[in-house]
Amino acid sequence: MATKETAQRIIDAALQLISEKGYTAATTKAIADLAQVNEVTIFRHFGNKEGLLKTIVDKFSYNPILQKTMREEVTWDLETDLSRFSMQYFEYMMSIKDFVMIGFKESMQFPEINAEIANVPLLFKNELIHYFKEMHHKGKIREVNFEAAALSLIALNFGHFISRARLGTIVSTLPTEELLKTSVAIFSRGLTS
Repeated sequence: MATKETAQRIIDAALQLISEKGYTAATTKAIADLAQVNEVTIFRHFGNKEGLLKTIVDKFSYNPILQKTMREEVTWDLETDLSRFSMQYFEYMMSIKDFVMIGFKESMQFPEINAEIANVPLLFKNELIHYFKEMHHKGKIREVNFEAAALSLIALNFGHFISRARLGTIVSTLPTEELLKTSVAIFSRGLTS
């Protein structure tokens, strides 16, 4: 148990330092100091700094909770479902915000981070397309380019995430749930009118 906790402390410290300073500036010594472990412990757990980065990438590259919600917990009410999907997407993105910020900073040096970050919107896009096709088949939404509709909703949600992740409540103090519900209500009208 202590080994898992130690590894998690190292991962958390690496995420914090890499998101604040960048990969190169986040030395294994600084990571070890923040995690309150000996530097050799990082090498024992992850081999080297790149091994630590690979572990971080692997950890954040898949979200089964979002996929489960989009497949098994649908009500077939457009606003209800899109609000739930959007809130879950937002919460997941906030839980990996340090990883996403690392992706912005380190994409040139580590393109594999971008590939892993792209898995989140790609999964979300594919699940939304499937959902929109089913809603159309049920006669609940009009026919549109379902991929374009999915990407539009993702862009809307990603914009809210970036605003909150980078700026907090400087731009708006509206509660996230209210913001997302309003956005989904406006978005939904375009699919039903």
